[in-house]
Amino acid sequence: MADETLNNSGEMLAMVLTDDRKTRLERRPVPTPRDDQVLVDIELCGICGSDLDAPDLTEVYLGGFIMGHEPAGRIAGVGRDVSGWRVGQRVAINPNGDICGVCEACRSGRWNHCIPATMERAVGLQADGGLAAHVAVSPKTLHALPDEMGRVESGWVEPAAVALRAVLAAGELDGRSVLVVGGGPIGQLSCRLARHYGAARVWLSEPSSERRGYAEASQADRAFDPKAEAAELERLRADVVLECSGSEPGIRTSLAAAIPEGTVVVVGGGRAGLDPIAILIKELRVLGSFTYADEFAEVIGLLADGALQVADLTSEIATIDDAPAAFERLRDASTMKILIAPSEP
Repeated sequence: MADETLNNSGEMLAMVLTDDRKTRLERRPVPTPRDDQVLVDIELCGICGSDLDAPDLTEVYLGGFIMGHEPAGRIAGVGRDVSGWRVGQRVAINPNGDICGVCEACRSGRWNHCIPATMERAVGLQADGGLAAHVAVSPKTLHALPDEMGRVESGWVEPAAVALRAVLAAGELDGRSVLVVGGGPIGQLSCRLARHYGAARVWLSEPSSERRGYAEASQADRAFDPKAEAAELERLRADVVLECSGSEPGIRTSLAAAIPEGTVVVVGGGRAGLDPIAILIKELRVLGSFTYADEFAEVIGLLADGALQVADLTSEIATIDDAPAAFERLRDASTMKILIAPSEP
């Protein structure tokens, strides 16, 4: 079809969470960056599972903004007060990178707990994001991408950083057994990263047969169907469990499969409750893993040099006019990940 991402009036198609909390395509003005901002032409932006639930996630998604918190592209313009960046440079955008720099979290290097950056002006959640052809952002959000990084890999930086933080939060993995609960994009990345960091055994629990089909490529020794193999899962005695499903059954599986004094890292964003009795009796170490700090920069190297493979997890690259339908396709577990190319016809 004809290129409708831009028109002569200086507008662009954008996927928006509206004030009345609906997700739909709208025409929005092409942004004009302030003197302290950078304009980025978006080449790829992933659709996150949380985007599908954005209308109900009132804690983090504000209405009225362009969605898309997994963007990568090229710098198209640099404000007069910005230094260190140039037009044409490839970048990934850390949506939580516009830190205040003065709060206790920022001063201690725990930037993922800076409230302004994560809960007030996060790109694609509370400020305009990357599901449009262009976005104006603070240079604090930018990370340079190396020339050797592939195009598809650039669209995976943000979710890969989420998985990397969760894996590293578990501590030393060399020689240990790891169960990953939930076989979506974060779960598949977590399997691959756990193996990269030395896990002796990696298991995956996932109810979807299509997603279990990725287990071998994700270097899992075995994939379990938690509905049919619940008893066997609970007998695994995993040293580390990475809970990536955000579901109540996933939480139950995680606590049951962990060894006494084992570690459970909660990555999924659901509202399922933890069973305090299971935690108490086993003396489990239960941790949360929220976005990323230094991991955002670190994972770029893993993607660029091929240590973390993601091309096979990319179901398709769609255009911005197809974004509403892509949101619906992602509700089917047979679709793993869709990247949007907002500037392409």
